[in-house]
Amino acid sequence: MTSYPHYPKRKVTLLDGVWDMIYLGDQCDLSKLKPSDYSPAERTIIPGCFDTRPDLAGKRGTALYRTGFSLCPNRAGELRFHGLGLWCRIYVDGEALYEGAFPYSGFSVTVPPAADEKRQLDVLIDNRFDFDRVPLQEQYFDFYAYGGIYRSVELRELPAKPISRLQVIPRDPAAGKISLRLMPGYKTEEKKLQACISINGGAAEEIDLTREGDLFTAEFRISNPELWSPESPRLYTITLETEEDAVTERFGLRSVKAEKGQVFLNDEPVKLLGFCRHEAHPQFGPALPLDQIHQDLLILKDLGSNFIRGSHYPQDPRFLDLCDEMGFLIWEESIGWGQREKSFTNPEFHKQQVEQTRLMVRNSINHPSIIMWGFLNEGASNEEYARPLYTDLFKTIREEDRSRPATYASMFPYEDLYWDQADIISINKYPGWYSERDETRPLEEVPSELDNYIKEVKKRGLADKPVLISEMGAGAFYSWRDPHHAHWSEEYQADFLDQLTREITSRSEYCGISLWQYCDCRTYDNRNALHRPRGFNNKGIVDEYRRPKLAYGRVRENFRKSKA
Repeated sequence: MTSYPHYPKRKVTLLDGVWDMIYLGDQCDLSKLKPSDYSPAERTIIPGCFDTRPDLAGKRGTALYRTGFSLCPNRAGELRFHGLGLWCRIYVDGEALYEGAFPYSGFSVTVPPAADEKRQLDVLIDNRFDFDRVPLQEQYFDFYAYGGIYRSVELRELPAKPISRLQVIPRDPAAGKISLRLMPGYKTEEKKLQACISINGGAAEEIDLTREGDLFTAEFRISNPELWSPESPRLYTITLETEEDAVTERFGLRSVKAEKGQVFLNDEPVKLLGFCRHEAHPQFGPALPLDQIHQDLLILKDLGSNFIRGSHYPQDPRFLDLCDEMGFLIWEESIGWGQREKSFTNPEFHKQQVEQTRLMVRNSINHPSIIMWGFLNEGASNEEYARPLYTDLFKTIREEDRSRPATYASMFPYEDLYWDQADIISINKYPGWYSERDETRPLEEVPSELDNYIKEVKKRGLADKPVLISEMGAGAFYSWRDPHHAHWSEEYQADFLDQLTREITSRSEYCGISLWQYCDCRTYDNRNALHRPRGFNNKGIVDEYRRPKLAYGRVRENFRKSKA
């Protein structure tokens, strides 16, 4: 079964499996390339990344993927790509239907009807860095930029009047009150839409939806409501059926607020304790098998975590489904990493940031596990030239969803210009690791800097906003233990994270922390790797194969003690 939404009246085909592929190298002129000129002879697996294959490891260039599919003659269809990158062009029967560069973002492509049932799908993927073509991801980012179709591909047959999505927004969760926003997949001037609603497959109830802009909206009440929470992750399904189509979505009843210096879930304060997590594995890249995603969550649950920051891009819907079911609290953010003036003053970058952030919210809005939206990790939030984009991204999120807080991870706790716009103040800093002191173990920097951040927030008159440590950590090489207990030793990381987690769990001024990071992950393979030994970011509490480091037990004890 694919991730939600489901379409019970349609034929939906999962196209995952064995596809044909040919690697075309790094000299392709994408403006002249025609799939019909090539006959892919290799076989490969989708989802997958071509540059994790042993024969293509680390290659930057163009790959052509091909598969066939069946679509009812003279019936339109929709191809749903849940995530790929860096750049793609999609062809059906030799006709180019879509071109884009939204790494990790889910999107759909309409397939025009044809007389023949048998159709051909060609997907060009290019992972070369090119700011003009792929402005959202650059070579200096501190996570490896893979090429491939990372996530599942679905084919959906379309009726004449298809439903795109049904958004479910909890309004008064304890009373079971929800708002429904139906996104039609066709142009219409109708002011009203009649439909039937059923909850959890129960008896259908007629409902009238009213036109509001491009949406149809209605209010609905669920009988005998049960709230979603980490301790009791109660989920509902809702099916909306019209004469021609039907959609089933899954959601949970819960509220999230950021006020009085805290995050409230269902009107109760919650301490967010967890990790930043990349979708990464040295064998699979971001194309993680479902079992690996589940094992990651089991490990995080064992650590006493209730919170995960999805770093630094829209997350796999299978991961979000499992988080809904297992009761994790999630920060989802659109792709971004340390952009500066070149990006912020580029109109195309600005446009694509807004588009991919809107896509993220629309794709993930029904996941109760997501409690905050974010964007632009470590962007230029200390510079005035960044104001238009920060303002537009907050506006975009709030246009789409006002039921959750919005934030961004700032690396400028003393110079940030846009905290006033954020619902939660989120800080990325590494005292005791990237130290200005010439000392072996500058651990005393951690508590003093935590004090200083709060003083700065209060000085600006922002004490009502919750303060979250969105990144802080120390690196260690798995199995390297050293009597000096210095940087890169497991002992130093364990002492650092032990102190940090005890500080955060005992301080009421902080609403929580997402430690950097869950697992070691591949990053630079150029000269920047001199700052990232092995070509990995080594700050994981487990290594890239999920083997626990010495710090694991310390953090586990402190997180679990805090929740007891």
